[in-house]
Amino acid sequence: MNLIETFGAKVGALSETNPQRARALLSAGFRANGVKNKVAGKKATKSDRMLFQLVNHAMVDCLANPQQNVMVSLFTPCEMLHLQGLHPYSCEAFSSYLSGSMAEQPFLRQAEDTGIPNSLCSYHKIFIGAAQRGLMPKPRFILSTSLACDANTLTFHHMAEFYGVPHFALDVPFESSPQAVDYVAGQLRQMGQFLAQQTGIPVDEGELVRTVARSQRTMALFQRGLEKRRGKQVLSDLTSELFRTAAFHFLLGLPEVEGYARQLLREIETAPPARGKQLLWIHTTPYWVAPLRQLFAQSTRVQIAACDMSYEGIVEADPTKPYEAMARRLVYSPFNGPAQRRIDRALAMAQTVGADGAIWFCHWGCKHTLGGARLGKKRFEEAGLPTLLLDGDSCDRGFGGEGQAATRVEAFLEVLEGTR
Repeated sequence: MNLIETFGAKVGALSETNPQRARALLSAGFRANGVKNKVAGKKATKSDRMLFQLVNHAMVDCLANPQQNVMVSLFTPCEMLHLQGLHPYSCEAFSSYLSGSMAEQPFLRQAEDTGIPNSLCSYHKIFIGAAQRGLMPKPRFILSTSLACDANTLTFHHMAEFYGVPHFALDVPFESSPQAVDYVAGQLRQMGQFLAQQTGIPVDEGELVRTVARSQRTMALFQRGLEKRRGKQVLSDLTSELFRTAAFHFLLGLPEVEGYARQLLREIETAPPARGKQLLWIHTTPYWVAPLRQLFAQSTRVQIAACDMSYEGIVEADPTKPYEAMARRLVYSPFNGPAQRRIDRALAMAQTVGADGAIWFCHWGCKHTLGGARLGKKRFEEAGLPTLLLDGDSCDRGFGGEGQAATRVEAFLEVLEGTR
């Protein structure tokens, strides 16, 4: 066993007998990983190093300062939480970190042994299993939305009952309209009242305007970077795409995230001409699959030019009306409504970044993504964008198929390169 395997096995074993010690060990491991990244992560770009530290710090806070924790679903607007010094953490982020620590298997088994179905998203199963074993700290309260995963309506209700904590759920209408924005904005105002009841601190409306304006500037910077991405060689890796998803969702609104987006834009503007193939990636990335990770890591042969989990939050809105602005991000998200909206947005982004092909990753348990996969491939290829449907799991090593996944991506690249 290598060091990470040994670490993950120890966390899993301790969680059965002494979950607090397991949590302390996990927190120490995350801190050590942060130091390692600062010292040894020089091959990565400055923006990727900034991104790693942002998300790593958030996960350390989740474990080390649980009294300020708020459990959230990925798409929940968190600007009001940042204003009150609270630490939002998402199901996907926590589960990804456990998977990165090679500690996910005991928690998957724990959830399934208590009746959680195998077909539920592995992010959610790991999350539930970690709660059941006592590894995950009890949050002060829970916030969630119905966007974009149907597991959200089950998992977070279950977690609120399990922990015995208050839960506020945002209902996002399927249809996008000004009326839907008003409806969700009204719920967000109620969420602000809920926060004031839970913390004893009213939401500062002036600070909220400034924080939401920062969110809008951050996503505008990212959009400018994507618009300049065509024909540029920007080296990165699969893991950074997941970190970006965290930064542009539950960490959005923090000054550090705006700083990251500004640095990324500078790097894109000064990047050399692209030599390899540029891909559009749909859904999460299976960063734990070693052959795939090696294929994409700082590669001049192939780069992910855009991932829809990151650009999802680029929605025009008036920050002087913060509740409506946050509501628009939810209502007009490409993940809301019919699959065709996500497909159309992806095609527009492929054109923007000059993608040579697309990979639609069919993460096991994600009905929204699996259901739209063949429709997306058909539409993409009609538009002249070669597309690979790739089956797998973003955080469950027990899913298997690592070699097959890498072989299929390698063959797809050879097709794009015209070598087969």
